[in-house]
Amino acid sequence: MVLFKNKKKGREKMLTNNMKKYLILSTVSAVILPCASAASAEKTEDTAVAFEEIIVSASRRDVSLQDTALSVTAVTPADFAVGGLVSLRDIIEYTPGVIYSGGSSPILNTISMRGVSTTISAPTVGIYIDEVPIGSRSGFAAGSAQALDAMQANIERVEVIKGPQGTLYGSSSMGGVIRYITKDPSKNDMSGSAKVDLSTMKEGGITQLYSASLTAPIVEDKLGVNVSGYYKDADGFIDRDVSAATGAAEDVNGYESYGISAKVVANLSDDFSGSFLYLRTKTDFTGENIITLSGPPFVPAQGRYLSEEGASTQTGAFDLFSGNLKYNFSGMTLISSTSYETRSTSGVSDQVAAYGPLVALFAGVSPDVITSAPFVNSTGTDKFVQEVRLESQESTSFEWAFGGIYSKETTSNRQKLSGQPVDFVVLDINFPSELVEYAAFGNLTYYVTEKFDVTAGVRVGRVETSVETIDGPNLIVTSNPPVFHNATHDTYSLSARYRPTDDLSLYIRAANGYRPATAALPIAGFPPVVEADTLWSYEIGAKGKAQDGLISYDFSLWYLNWRNLQASVFFQGASSTANANSDVTAYGLEGSIVLRPLDGLEFISNFAYTNSTLDSDETYAFGALAGENMPGLPKWTASIRANYDFPLGQGMDGFVGGGLRYVGARDSGFEGGIGADGTQINPLILNLPQEDYVMADVRAGVVWDNVTLSLYAKNLFNTYTYISGTARPGVGGAFRATVSVAEPRSVGAMIKLDF
Repeated sequence: MVLFKNKKKGREKMLTNNMKKYLILSTVSAVILPCASAASAEKTEDTAVAFEEIIVSASRRDVSLQDTALSVTAVTPADFAVGGLVSLRDIIEYTPGVIYSGGSSPILNTISMRGVSTTISAPTVGIYIDEVPIGSRSGFAAGSAQALDAMQANIERVEVIKGPQGTLYGSSSMGGVIRYITKDPSKNDMSGSAKVDLSTMKEGGITQLYSASLTAPIVEDKLGVNVSGYYKDADGFIDRDVSAATGAAEDVNGYESYGISAKVVANLSDDFSGSFLYLRTKTDFTGENIITLSGPPFVPAQGRYLSEEGASTQTGAFDLFSGNLKYNFSGMTLISSTSYETRSTSGVSDQVAAYGPLVALFAGVSPDVITSAPFVNSTGTDKFVQEVRLESQESTSFEWAFGGIYSKETTSNRQKLSGQPVDFVVLDINFPSELVEYAAFGNLTYYVTEKFDVTAGVRVGRVETSVETIDGPNLIVTSNPPVFHNATHDTYSLSARYRPTDDLSLYIRAANGYRPATAALPIAGFPPVVEADTLWSYEIGAKGKAQDGLISYDFSLWYLNWRNLQASVFFQGASSTANANSDVTAYGLEGSIVLRPLDGLEFISNFAYTNSTLDSDETYAFGALAGENMPGLPKWTASIRANYDFPLGQGMDGFVGGGLRYVGARDSGFEGGIGADGTQINPLILNLPQEDYVMADVRAGVVWDNVTLSLYAKNLFNTYTYISGTARPGVGGAFRATVSVAEPRSVGAMIKLDF
């Protein structure tokens, strides 16, 4: 859990008016529907385009996307990378019902799904690499703010699974799960690729990205390996204002990042196979994308790209070792997955703008005496996971899977805050914590008929947590011996699937999820335990294709009730966690339409509507009225992508494409007001109304034999908007409002060689 936050979350945007919310949808109607009508009328055997069947493993079995009784979006990173879209944020903003928050630094990524906003440091979306859960579920290691961006790893596809996944994926997957599926190596042929991507950014400098991969057999048909790596050097676009404690500087939010991965897959026999994966990423940066606002009404205090934050040096590193074994026998498959993960972040920054008044308060001096407030922070996670699963082979009558999982994560969260020139230490604290889970789970599918089946799942987990508080000054919080909390949680899922034709699949699903309870920080007036928060979700959906494969579609309606939600609480500029005294009700609609009217021409459109509000007045944790929106969740999001591949002759093909992504207006906090009992409710997270925005991306290029050349532009119209923001209480109840802004327009070129 972060006691002092020098990285800000939330969302804030500045654009035009509410008519933008219809831009994407009207574009879809204007472009796709006429194409569909024309193609339907004129389509011949030569122009009809069959859809390639997409296989996903969201249900922990390989099933076609159309027949998966879950709301799943499957994304191929290579389809985006050719247009310079290489970050997790780029993918998410083209995915319906998924919201990305963050942007102050390259290692901070927070993801929300299905109306379950992430307002504290414990995640609500699970992150997996293949079979392995990664990232901390503990708020004491900022687990929710460190969703791993692995888009530069050797990833074959990304599966975004929406809705609670407690039975298959465990705790902290209340909103859904993101799975990175790595590429298997070839066991027959050697191949590889090398790529260079260079771009220049308005208001900033040059971004360089170099990557390469190689796959090769070691033993023909038996053993193969692939290795990949990348290096990225990005100049920033935020300038440090002369008023900053460390003086003026340009492009302070630049960073360097590199990653390597290696995967070995062995077929030891016809029935026995195994794999090993190693993945490492490391990022270094010297400043953050943080703009201070004055107000309300809130406007940039120094300038649109000017920060008053002092200099900082930050590092983030992630290492994963994982092994999987699979053995087929007697009509069953035994699967074992073992993994060990380490993650660390560390940094030093001057936080005089945020915490100078706090230091002065405890030091007993005037605020103008404190000219520098060095803040040293680090978090660390060591996580071991062992899962064993026994499952039946595919059947047309009855399928089952049973298993157990053990995980143990130990985390640290160290923070030191002092003031200069008085050399006064306000805080020198560490929160060593531990989270251990034992769980057993089962999943049964019964095929009532060839076209109708039902699936039931259950998971019973025991979660044991502890946290210790060790502080030197004992001014804001006091040292405490370890506090322990143990609890047992049950999760369930029930779904039914009906396939009236080969081109249509209907499903209905009910499921629940939870975040584990945990011991709380020893702050006077707050309970010693943060209880688990839980939700039940209900969903109906339809997937299929029409017009002889011209159109494919995926629609879902969902509703959920979120109870006992864990929320941030504040004390003298510090933050902790408690349970709010209001539940949340959310509902929404998601849809995706893909149209391929001609060979090589494709339109992909998505939209989502989300309504997530408080059921009653919240008077304990953050202060809000019944009916107020949960922070960070726009009502509407939408996108459309168009791709056209065409022959140029003599072994050369061309391509053009582009996309529009729309994120609707949303709140970053609460307004408060007169409550149901007539009393005044004052919010502790002040609302920064964030306006909607549209961004455009375009690309064009050629493919000549084994060489691909692409020219692209991201944020084509140089939209200025806030991508995150918060206004939270500081010393004496004063609010400090900060935001992160979207990257300005980038223009670049990519060349890739396949061999």
